[in-house]
Amino acid sequence: MAPQVYDWTCSACSLDWLLRSTGADPNSNREKVTYEIGYTENINPTYGLMDGSGAQLRRVLAEFGLASNQGWLDFESAYAVASLVPGMMSGSRWYHWVAVRGVLGNNLWIANSAPGYKGVWDILSAYDYNRLGGFSVVWLAL
Repeated sequence: MAPQVYDWTCSACSLDWLLRSTGADPNSNREKVTYEIGYTENINPTYGLMDGSGAQLRRVLAEFGLASNQGWLDFESAYAVASLVPGMMSGSRWYHWVAVRGVLGNNLWIANSAPGYKGVWDILSAYDYNRLGGFSVVWLAL
């Protein structure tokens, strides 16, 4: 994942990554996704993504034919889901969205547009998950 240019666009970066990686929109880009989310009512420079649950991200996924689920998951549940399907997540103490690639060992393997933010690069451990959560997790439906 390329680093984000603006500090408020992590959700758009995550959604863009998911749309491209699944092939739902191979021509996706971050600017286009920002407008699909709903600039300025649903995402803006002051607050970033306005609804931390990811409801607007799910709406865009649905518009591209991708059904999704959302839940405030503990690490074990997020790990179980990530071992099956990709998605996105945001920690309430992290205030940052990342795409979820899958799992790597005992960790979540993420696509992070702000590498190193609060000590997290491309791996999210159970320790960091608990330190930065609760997490809203959006995942593609099976």
